Amino acid sequence: MTETSANTTGVYVGLHDLIALEHRGRKVSFLPRQPVHSLLSGRFASRMRGRGLNFEEIRDYRPGDDVRSIDWKVTARLRKPHIRVFNEERDRQTILVVDQRLSMFFGSRHAMKSVTAAEAAAIGAWRVLGVGDRIGAVVFNDRDCIEVRARRSRATVLQILAAVVTQNQALGVGRGLVSAPTMLNTALDHARRRAPHDAAVIIIRRF
Repeated sequence: MTETSANTTGVYVGLHDLIALEHRGRKVSFLPRQPVHSLLSGRFASRMRGRGLNFEEIRDYRPGDDVRSIDWKVTARLRKPHIRVFNEERDRQTILVVDQRLSMFFGSRHAMKSVTAAEAAAIGAWRVLGVGDRIGAVVFNDRDCIEVRARRSRATVLQILAAVVTQNQALGVGRGLVSAPTMLNTALDHARRRAPHDAAVIIIRRF
């Protein structure tokens, strides 16, 4: 199937369409909306790009230090207040799980759910790359799961988009496709194996 014939507006999506969404990726954010000094502030409420805290050292307590960082075990052992010092993480791995099964091949007059999912995946991938993080994906249909290892490169985003387009353009009625609801579990299992403990997993499917 060629790019021209497959790229029927709203029914199928083409690679050029997904590449063209790069500018829209600059307008979205996966960071929390509340300000740092809100009542809900804490490690994960920050607007800063850091995605968590890595332990760096234990040192003696100094005036102005956050008392919540006091290490009570060390303090009790040394009989002098000590705190745990952390540094901010500047990198986070994101895994996209993109559903392109037959159950996604329906929608409104605007677009099929499968097309909307493909576009959302593209915007998300471009956004993650744009902030300098690693992006990977598990793209699945009723037959296969395509895994793309997380990397910080434009080539990786293009690899993800190509996988999405391939599965998107394979959809259709009368093509011998059989719905496989359990493929979602298979895809999530693939994502679980790919994602470290601090990764973000974004699932793009209809609910």
